[in-house]
Amino acid sequence: MSEANKNTIERHDSKVKRSQQQSPSAARSSSSGERSASARIIAEQQPVMRSVAISPASHQERILLHEPALQRVNPGGLGIRPPRGVDLQPELLDTASTKQRGQPRLGGKAKSLSSLGEVRVWHVDHASLTGRPDDFPLLRTSRVVHSAPAHVISKRISSCIQSRSIKTKFSKSDNNGNVAKCRNTDFCKFTISLYSGEDGGVLVEVHRLCGDCISFMKDCRAILNSAEGNKELHPSEDKPLFLCRPVSEMKFFKMASLPPLSQKEEADCVNITSGLLSSHQCDTIMLGMESLVVQTDPLKSTKSTAIMASRMILCPNDSGNQSFNVHNYIMSLLIFTDQDAYSTPEGSVLTSLEDHSTKLRNLAMSALSNALSLFAAENTLLTIISPHREWYSNVLIPKLLQDLSTAARHPFDACYASRCLSTLAESSVDFALVMKDAGGHEAVASAQEVGAREFAMLARDAENYHNILSCCV
Repeated sequence: MSEANKNTIERHDSKVKRSQQQSPSAARSSSSGERSASARIIAEQQPVMRSVAISPASHQERILLHEPALQRVNPGGLGIRPPRGVDLQPELLDTASTKQRGQPRLGGKAKSLSSLGEVRVWHVDHASLTGRPDDFPLLRTSRVVHSAPAHVISKRISSCIQSRSIKTKFSKSDNNGNVAKCRNTDFCKFTISLYSGEDGGVLVEVHRLCGDCISFMKDCRAILNSAEGNKELHPSEDKPLFLCRPVSEMKFFKMASLPPLSQKEEADCVNITSGLLSSHQCDTIMLGMESLVVQTDPLKSTKSTAIMASRMILCPNDSGNQSFNVHNYIMSLLIFTDQDAYSTPEGSVLTSLEDHSTKLRNLAMSALSNALSLFAAENTLLTIISPHREWYSNVLIPKLLQDLSTAARHPFDACYASRCLSTLAESSVDFALVMKDAGGHEAVASAQEVGAREFAMLARDAENYHNILSCCV
């Protein structure tokens, strides 16, 4: 082979090697070019973010967070409120003018439970029952009842709801379905639905929406048992054994060798609750309020701790209120929270912010009721509140009567208001006279009617208050 042919072959081989070495990079460049071209044609799909903003509107934000100054004002007469949307500045308390100005009175006279109306009944026509939608699995909290038609079952459920003091809104038309929207005393929300079941039976389904699971299951079992016609336990019989008597009187507590709590340790427990209430965060405040209700209950806490927390609620100048004034915060929630601002039309649903404010105020009333009952049992209530007796007479009592008169819209608050009024009236004849002049008999009459019709717990508390008020004045 000639030298020229060898050189030609070598040049050809070198070109082949270079092309083989360059082919991966060329392939990468071509593929990247294709991807960039496709990227320019088809945009990348972004995932849908399922989220909501929970910051409240500026006009709904709470102001009473860091040690609110409790303004000593008169909340006005029963049933008088400024128009919605009008922000009126509270007037300073003038005791003389308050006594001269007559309080508006509600019509009617107080009645006994025997003379009140019957329980509100949920009317359901058996022929109007529809089949259950199959787009959602059947809940375990459901039963099929074959022993009775729908109108009998709904009447049984109505009686159970009233006896367990569950606030309920019944559907008014067949278009909305045979549904009852419920909220129990622990603010657990659930629905009761009736459907046509197999073999002509009635399917009763109870669906929890939100709230405590244990509280829901107690009511759910009672409702399903009542739908079948079984005897239901009274709500007081559902109370655990360890809540039937104070912890300090239980046998295990007396036999246990526990070191005694020092006063500093008890104060630290109460101060933790005070620190939670002074927080900016809504959940922290709610936790602090729930803790305060437990600490003021001698059945769930030691007696010394309950006395310490109760003094902070009733006495604004108590030494425990130096870092954060619990008295001012609790009383501000009771006096200055406008309940009608959180009243919704029939059938509508409360927002999270409205539900939070409603529950927070209800817990505050529960803590106040515990504190008043504790010192009344010790016969020291008048001594504790004597420096501020005029304020209790002219500000707190009219506000509690106002809560009692709005029992149809706020039955939970009316229950605790009647308990507070009962304790104050039993402790002092002067307080009872103030209640009588402010329309106490008329307010308790309307509360008794609401309780007998819808709310058994309110009926019992209102009857007790009516008996005390009648004996005192």
